[in-house]
Amino acid sequence: MSAHSSSQSPLSSSQDVQITYVELTNFKPLKSAELWIGDHRHTLLLHQRGKVLRAEFAPALQLTSREQCRLQIHHKRGLLSRKPDETITLNSCDILSTTDDREFVHVHRDMQIVCGISRRETRRDPADCRGDALSTLEPTTEEILRKCPRFRILVIGRTGVGKSSLIQQVFGIKEALVSHDRPGEANIDTELTSPENDRFILHDSKGFEPGEEGNYSTVETFIKRRRAMPNLKDKLHAVWLCFAMPYAGGRLLEAGVESFLKSRDQILGNIPLIIVFTKYDTLFGRVRYNMRRANASALVDDSLVKPHVESDLRTLCIQPIERLAGVGIPHIAVSNQYQHKDSLVKLVELTYKHVSEHIPEEASTVTAMAQRVDPKSKVTESIAVGKKRYWKALATSSNFKGHTMWDCFHVIHNDIINVWNFHDPSLYLMSKDFRTLVTNMVADVEVCSTPNPVTTLTGGGSFVAAITAAVGALAGPAAPIVVPIAAGLVLVAWVYTVYEQSRVVQQRFMAYIVDLTHIMEMLLIITADNSHKPLNRRAIKLAFTSYSESSTRAQVHAEIENFEGNRVLHGRDDTLEKIESLIQLTSNSMPTVFQDHAQIPPVDLDQDEVW
Repeated sequence: MSAHSSSQSPLSSSQDVQITYVELTNFKPLKSAELWIGDHRHTLLLHQRGKVLRAEFAPALQLTSREQCRLQIHHKRGLLSRKPDETITLNSCDILSTTDDREFVHVHRDMQIVCGISRRETRRDPADCRGDALSTLEPTTEEILRKCPRFRILVIGRTGVGKSSLIQQVFGIKEALVSHDRPGEANIDTELTSPENDRFILHDSKGFEPGEEGNYSTVETFIKRRRAMPNLKDKLHAVWLCFAMPYAGGRLLEAGVESFLKSRDQILGNIPLIIVFTKYDTLFGRVRYNMRRANASALVDDSLVKPHVESDLRTLCIQPIERLAGVGIPHIAVSNQYQHKDSLVKLVELTYKHVSEHIPEEASTVTAMAQRVDPKSKVTESIAVGKKRYWKALATSSNFKGHTMWDCFHVIHNDIINVWNFHDPSLYLMSKDFRTLVTNMVADVEVCSTPNPVTTLTGGGSFVAAITAAVGALAGPAAPIVVPIAAGLVLVAWVYTVYEQSRVVQQRFMAYIVDLTHIMEMLLIITADNSHKPLNRRAIKLAFTSYSESSTRAQVHAEIENFEGNRVLHGRDDTLEKIESLIQLTSNSMPTVFQDHAQIPPVDLDQDEVW
């Protein structure tokens, strides 16, 4: 629940949520299940022939937004049923912000999960921050996620158009979510979620196929109903209308699609519509094949093929839509094939751009959080979130007064990690060990050093070079990764001191923000092809070590040491501007994560290792 303040009292009020019971109902019998809140496990007992698992808690379990809440499900296995065990993440912010005062209900595929809840109002003096330091340093992202915990998207398209693989790649999940790729009919009202990424909700709809005229009315009614909902978290934030790439002479638009596009303004209102032409690789392959036949050559350079592909794309796809609905509808051709995966990044950039322009800002933040292929939008939102509150405190100290440096770093760290939204069920990125590594890395900013002019960062490719160098230094692809000695797991003493305004303190905060953001960029490159897999310490250590020993870090720290800002003039804060410029050092000429990932030498990231 959102905290509120009273003008009648210096005390602030908040509501804590307690879980009184959990009940899990499944169509098929289950073997067992455990509820995890943070590191504490609670076993659910069998009821009703294994189809219902339930646990009651006395005393009730306390839940805060900083604790991960998840169910570990164990399915019964037999000759005809070998469904693997799975983990279902229950979003703590969703539970805390539910308007029902008795129950929180979550549907996951064929399962219904009901959490009994009770609320207890507590009151505290915000000036008393020594006893509960983190309680008054709430991450800005938590406030955003209370208003809009997930990016809600409707994807429309025929069976076989490629929606499943599109969703899997963009949002970094393993298992297909779209309903009609499984037995049964698609239900547009079903909220499809994934335990591998709890920052988006998918609504799936069949396309407007011949003989499916009723689906047009279903889609129109659904969109208008969502538009009328009062809360941002319940509204639609974007619609993808998907078409498979047609053959020459094939028809792209059916009657239902034509009606939808003609009436899109009345139906959608300000909800962004992106037209997605899937299977771009098939068009590319056809054009290349025809060019080879025409030239009687087995080899045709792809750079010569692309202009012809773009010409056919315009003729077959774009022009029919423009003739029907006019120009200006955002559109993109995409493919999940590796040589064309950059198109997925462009789809995310296009979606993020239009959500940012037409939907309240909390939705654009969650749009960036949900996707796992575009570092630029994550960088943009990291900056936007930081500038809302805590980065401004570097100049004023108003938010940090009375808190230790460790606590201040803690809240900034949480905001950045929340935006990047890696699949991190073990919470390694939130662990004290990783926080310690980053904190110790910034300890050297008070020592002035000039970066080597030969290795100074010059633009795109520097991250790849740093990762390649770190991999090359290993004794083999599976050799343990050793972090630099200076970044050990013993915290530097000054983090326990109370925050005070000084040049060195400001430098360390600037370095922490920039360093952590660049480490996240490197981690996205390293895990680009496996973003659905649980993050492990080995991948994090590779990203950390690569950045720690890179020319990027040398330049960042040198520029921070020589920075003498801390002025606010005509609404411009030069400290914030410096942080932003240092974060964006690599963004202007940055290749996509897939291009970068392809250049990294083989390294075994399936195994884990200690810090």
